[in-house]
Amino acid sequence: MLLTSLLLIPLVVALLCLVARQRILLEALNVSGFAIGLVLGVKLFRTVLAREGAAVMEWGEFLRADALSAWMVLLISAVSLATALYAVNYFRRDLAAGAVTAQRVREFYVLTPLFATGMLLVVLTNNLGVMWAAVEITALSSVLLVALYNHPTSLEAAWKYIMLGSVGLVLALFGTIFAYAAAASPAAGMALPSFNWSSLLAMAPQLDQKLVKLSFIFVLVGYGTKAGLAPMHAWLPDAHSEAPSPTSAMLSGVSLKIAIYALLRFHILTAACLGAEFSRHLLLGFGLCSMVLAGPFILTQKNLKRMLAYSSLEHVGLICAAVGVNAPLTVFGALLHMGYHALTKPVLFFAAGNIHQHYHTLNFRRLGGGLAHIMPATALALGVAAVAVSGLPPFGLFVSELTILAGGFASGHAWVSVVMLVSLLVVFCGVLSKLAGLVLGPPRADAPPRELVTAGRVAAMSLPLVVLLLFSFWVPNPLRQLLERAANIIRGTP
Repeated sequence: MLLTSLLLIPLVVALLCLVARQRILLEALNVSGFAIGLVLGVKLFRTVLAREGAAVMEWGEFLRADALSAWMVLLISAVSLATALYAVNYFRRDLAAGAVTAQRVREFYVLTPLFATGMLLVVLTNNLGVMWAAVEITALSSVLLVALYNHPTSLEAAWKYIMLGSVGLVLALFGTIFAYAAAASPAAGMALPSFNWSSLLAMAPQLDQKLVKLSFIFVLVGYGTKAGLAPMHAWLPDAHSEAPSPTSAMLSGVSLKIAIYALLRFHILTAACLGAEFSRHLLLGFGLCSMVLAGPFILTQKNLKRMLAYSSLEHVGLICAAVGVNAPLTVFGALLHMGYHALTKPVLFFAAGNIHQHYHTLNFRRLGGGLAHIMPATALALGVAAVAVSGLPPFGLFVSELTILAGGFASGHAWVSVVMLVSLLVVFCGVLSKLAGLVLGPPRADAPPRELVTAGRVAAMSLPLVVLLLFSFWVPNPLRQLLERAANIIRGTP
C-alpha cells in the first residue's frame, strides 16, 4: 500500500491540523508528515527501479506509478519538506510583527498538506478524469494560500488566479472528455472504454484521430494555463509575488511542473495515436514563445518576486521546448532540469521572504543595495541560488541546459537551440544585473539594521542548496536510470 500511504499521510496531516490548536503542534505535524512523505518517495523510487519498467499499481490499477510518476513524487516530497522547514521561522516572525493572525497561520498549515495531497494524486492516479479533479484540488487550495494575507493586492492576485485557472481547467476538462470520446467512438470499437491512461495508451492506434487532436489542443491550452505557459501566464507573476514565500516556493518549485506532467500524459497518448509530430510541434512552439517572452519582462521588472516568477516562465518554456524537440538528450535534459530547478527556486523565494520581512518591500528601487552587509546569510543564499538558476557552472542547471542545447544541435534542430541559447542569455543578464545591484550595491541611507540570523532560517535555505550542489557534481546511477526510463516513457520508446 505504498501509493495509498503517500496520499494518506499529507491528507491525515491536513485533518489533524484542522483540529490542532498549538502552533508548535501545527509545525511539527507538517514537518514530520512531509519528512515521512520523502522517505516513502525514496522507497517508491527504489521499488519502481526494482521492477525494471513495470509500474507499481494499487486499487485495481486506479493508482499507478511508473518512472515518470516516481520522479515527480520525489520532487513534490523534497520541495514540500523544505517549505515546511522554512515556514516555521517565517510565520513566527510574521506573527511577532503582527503581519498575520494565528488563525491565518493555522489555515496555511491545513491548506499546504492539502495542496501536496492534490499534487501527489495528480502523479499517482491512472484515471485521466481523477487527474483533472486532482489538478482542481491543487488550484483551489493554492488560491486560498495566495490570498492568505488578505491584502487588496493578494486578493486581486487570487481572483486573477482563480478566474484564469478556472478557464484553463474548463478547457482541460473538455480535452479530457474528448479523449474519452475518442475511445468510445465507433472507430475504437469499444462502447464503454476504461478511462485509465494505461488502458487508453494500449488502444491508442484505434482512437479517433480527429478527437485526439481536438483533445490535445484543449488540454494544451488548459493545463498550459496552469503551467504558466505564454500567452496564458498572466496570473503567474501576481500569484507568485503576493503569496506567502513558502507558498511561492511550492508554486514555482513543483506546482507548475505538475501541470506539465498532466500535459505530458496527453502528449504521450497523442503521440501513440497520431505520431509525435503533432503534439511535439505545439509543445515546441508554446515553449519557445514562453522563453522569448520571459526575457524582456525580467529586464524591466521592478519587483523581486515578480522577477522570479518570470524566471519560472522561462524554465517552464525550456522544459516544454526540450520535450517538443523529442530527442533522447533533450527529453532527458528536461527531466533533469525539472529536478535542479525544483531545488533552486525555493531558495530564491525563501531569500525573497526574508528580505520582505526585513525591508517590508520587494521593490528594487526601495530596497537599494548593500544586502551583503545588512543580511549576509540571506545575501549569500540569494547569490548562490541566482548563479545556479542563471545556468552557470558548477551548478546542475548548467548541465541540464547544456544537455538540452547539445541534444537540439545533435538532432538537427540547430535553430531551436539558437533561440533557446539567446533567450537563456537574455534572462541571465536580467537576473544577475538585478540581483548584483541588490546584493553588492551601496546600501541606502535609511537602510534597516543588520539581520539577526537564526539557525533554523539558515538551515532551511542551506539544505536545498547543499542537495543541489551534491547532485550537480554526482548523479547516482539509480537516479540516472530512473530519468532514462522516464524519458523513454515520454518519447514512447521501450
